[in-house]
Formats: sequence, C-alpha cells, structure tokens
Amino acid sequence: MSDPRTLGDIVARRVARLEDSEQVRAYRGWHDAAGEQIRAVTWPGRLRQGVLVVECESAVWAAELSYLAPQLMERLRTADPQTPVERLRFTVRMSRR
Repeated sequence: MSDPRTLGDIVARRVARLEDSEQVRAYRGWHDAAGEQIRAVTWPGRLRQGVLVVECESAVWAAELSYLAPQLMERLRTADPQTPVERLRFTVRMSRR
C-alpha cells in the first residue's frame, strides 16, 4: 500500500498538468496578445486542431478582429513562441441568459 497523500498534493499535481495544457497556453497567449480593450469584449473558447475560437461581443468586433488576425497571431507568437494556436477564428457570442 502506498503512503497516503494530502489533498493539497493531489490538487497541486492536477493543477500543474492543467497549466501545461495546450488550452491553457492558448488562453494565456490570447490574454497577452489581445490587450485590455480587446479582452473586455472577447472570450477565448475551444482550441481544436490549432484553431482558437474567440467569441466576440458583437458582429462588428468579430469582423474587425478577423481583419486584425495576422497582427494578433504575431503578438501571440511573440508572447509564446511555442503557442499551440495556428489560426484564430472569431464568432459572435450567443446570449448567455
């Protein structure tokens, strides 16, 4: 039988794994690349096959950010040269009532 582990040890190991996940790295990169104004109107969503889907407050923001995607990807790569994000896709956030 193995030695008992504390809940803190178990949680710390799980958190460490999550911190190294591609999803978390993509979120951190988006946070760094987007800047305060863009972060206020966007929410990073799922990361699938290198595409980070970013939900936007409005269609206007989605269109504007689609136009700015190359600059945002450059900032993302600067923030994390090993970013798992290869492409950004912007959608309009559906109401969450």
